[in-house]
Amino acid sequence: MSGARQHFIPRFLQKGFRIPSNGKIVRCWVYEQSKSPRSANIQNVGVERYFYAIDNEPDLDDKITDEESDVYAPLVENLRAGNLTESVVERIPALLAHLEIRSRHVRHNMQSFVDDSVSGILEHLSEPENLRALAKNHFRPGSPLFDKALVDQGISHEQVQTLLAMGESALEQIFQPFVAIFAAQMPAQLDRIKSLIPDVIRGSHVRILNESVSPAARARRFNALHYSVQTFAAGDLPLGDSVVLFHVRGERAFKPFVDKDDELVHVILPLSSDMYLLGATNDPKSSPPQNLPLEIARCSIEYFICAHQRDDAADLQAQIGINARWLSAREMNSIINEVLSESMSEKLA
Repeated sequence: MSGARQHFIPRFLQKGFRIPSNGKIVRCWVYEQSKSPRSANIQNVGVERYFYAIDNEPDLDDKITDEESDVYAPLVENLRAGNLTESVVERIPALLAHLEIRSRHVRHNMQSFVDDSVSGILEHLSEPENLRALAKNHFRPGSPLFDKALVDQGISHEQVQTLLAMGESALEQIFQPFVAIFAAQMPAQLDRIKSLIPDVIRGSHVRILNESVSPAARARRFNALHYSVQTFAAGDLPLGDSVVLFHVRGERAFKPFVDKDDELVHVILPLSSDMYLLGATNDPKSSPPQNLPLEIARCSIEYFICAHQRDDAADLQAQIGINARWLSAREMNSIINEVLSESMSEKLA
């Protein structure tokens, strides 16, 4: 039976970044943005109360624990030992898909995406002129929204028909006060909707994982890669809270999550402070990724862990979060503006 404290960064992976010690307690260095590095027991790293539990899906943590104990933890131990037999390699895509989808990183990005979308749209509609232009074609006699508003304002359908018979301007007179009322309600609606988002996203994430802790469609993206275990000579490779790192072609070369349209170059999974799993395409032009600690820090949302204290800790900590989101603020604003512009054009045409 799963407990209340559930790890979203598996401990079998964190153990590869333990501070050298003969003690029974496994500790690592935790580097958070704008905070002093701290030594922590991995029991208390990458953990959250009931992270994988919702009322109608209480057993996901047990399912993940069983799968990791039986399949993924032994697989990682084989990789750390340099054992890349055919049976080991054929299980790597499922491991990568599992680690990519199970983390808090995914849930945080899902929540940020929905939160930003709702905020952008409702803030736009809080301006009466924007709401008026967008809603005219939807806010017409006969629509549920229109009829409800009439009832709320004590106006009968017969009264509306009488006013409409007097000319189109009469509808404008009816519509005008509703616009101001709805625009004024938008901030309260925004607060209400945003308060619901975390639970909605949590429920969605748990349901997705309950369907499969390693989605086959995502695993297939990694089937064609060529895998090797690489030595990190400096011996101080970090593990970010994004866990897996993706190197793709394009302006944003490193990402914590691969999109369906991304042209994948490398997949990097840190295994320990001195080694990592590298999945590479068969493109002879692709060179091994450079400066992995920097890219791992940039793709982390809140922190990364290390086996050693780093001399460049402050520099890396300052980079945390720069590439952590699925969409940059500029990309998110561009999408919202495009959606609103298209909607406005349709309504004004």
